[in-house]
Amino acid sequence: MENYKYLMAWFTIHSMFYSTVSLITHMGFHIHGGTMMMFTVRNTFGMPRIGIWILFGICSICAGCVLLILCIQFVYRYFAMSHSNKLKYFTGWRRLYFVFFTLFVSIIYGACGFVGINSTPEKDLRIRLAMAEAYQVSPDEVNYMGIEYFERTETNDILLNWLSIGAASAINCYFCTAMTIILYCGIKTYKKVCHKTAHLSNYMYIQRQLFIALLVQTLTPTVFIFIPCMIFYIVPLFEYPLGVDSNIVSISLVTYPIVDPIGVMLIIKNYRIFLKNIFTVKLCCPFCKTTSASQPEGNLFQVKPFSENQGSLRFNSIQN
Repeated sequence: MENYKYLMAWFTIHSMFYSTVSLITHMGFHIHGGTMMMFTVRNTFGMPRIGIWILFGICSICAGCVLLILCIQFVYRYFAMSHSNKLKYFTGWRRLYFVFFTLFVSIIYGACGFVGINSTPEKDLRIRLAMAEAYQVSPDEVNYMGIEYFERTETNDILLNWLSIGAASAINCYFCTAMTIILYCGIKTYKKVCHKTAHLSNYMYIQRQLFIALLVQTLTPTVFIFIPCMIFYIVPLFEYPLGVDSNIVSISLVTYPIVDPIGVMLIIKNYRIFLKNIFTVKLCCPFCKTTSASQPEGNLFQVKPFSENQGSLRFNSIQN
């Protein structure tokens, strides 16, 4: 574990912060023609528009950080199994490199959403009216930011917005790079784990658990982050009227940090036993106390390992 526990704590705290900001902002996603938008129709604290935009920026940066921290976790696992000498980059002050790099890339990612949509009073009113009708609110309650691939002129011609297209391309490159890192490190880590656990007596069982756990940890961000976001960024190119259904992205982004650890806790047997013991102790607390009181002093149990290999999880005898 060593410094990996700090990465997990970082990911947990950041995910909780991101979910809290999303709750305060009531952030949603919407597609209107060739434009994709992050928006809110609820100003809980009566903030000015600049305050809402700051919250939008924080949400965008946090979303970028979630994916980067996840990538760093996969890189750490890969180094731990294949290049242990490189784990020195995760110790001491060197950890600040990852913090600053994550913030730098995430800020750029968040800034891409502020590129704008070449807004004019007429276009702004048109978008607000469309969103107000979709969400049954007043147009004045709609606050949004977005990226516009193109717009239709009065003659129905397409007018491209190259600045927004560049921003969207940068975001898509970011997602593709992150996905590549996670898949590469996940596959390499699994192969190394299989090789280094081959000497254990319960090798096949451990191998199956680790394979399923790595598979789940790779597929979970794919299902909850990559696929929804890629759809959200691609659909406006075809002017598909996704509309209100675009909010599946906001739901999946805040759901991922909750779902990710659940799969691992249910797959790894040691975690399952630990969770089972917690709930068993809580549900059977009166019975446990009665049993403990009736247990005579000095009646201790000695557990002998199945083999000299300390990595084995099996036991062949329990002697009184």
